[in-house]
Amino acid sequence: MSVDCAFYGFLAADADARVSKAGRAWTRLRVGVGKDAATQWISVSCFGSAADTAATLKKGRVYVEGSIKLDAWRGNDGIERHTLAVSAFKCERTHKIGRARDKRTSDHGSDEEHESDMDMPFGVG
Repeated sequence: MSVDCAFYGFLAADADARVSKAGRAWTRLRVGVGKDAATQWISVSCFGSAADTAATLKKGRVYVEGSIKLDAWRGNDGIERHTLAVSAFKCERTHKIGRARDKRTSDHGSDEEHESDMDMPFGVG
């Protein structure tokens, strides 16, 4: 059983881009959620276009959307262990500030166009 989820977290290491036996690209991430002793580690696998985006990620804050499930296995010591795993369809970097921030481009034309529009009185035109 899996449940849809969305969360913010931080990458423990840079993304690990891989190729499946079928030749499809996918990316593996280890994402921490929470603080200090309450941190939960989630194994995130990204496929399709999300894998392309995730492959470029470096350590830092990320936003993930996907399906989460609880995996269980028995370790070499015989103890049953559990981990959270997410199959992500969206994964992107967040908290871009300072030099890391994307450069913005204006879709609204030049400032001169806006100034001339502001000079027109209402009801004219």
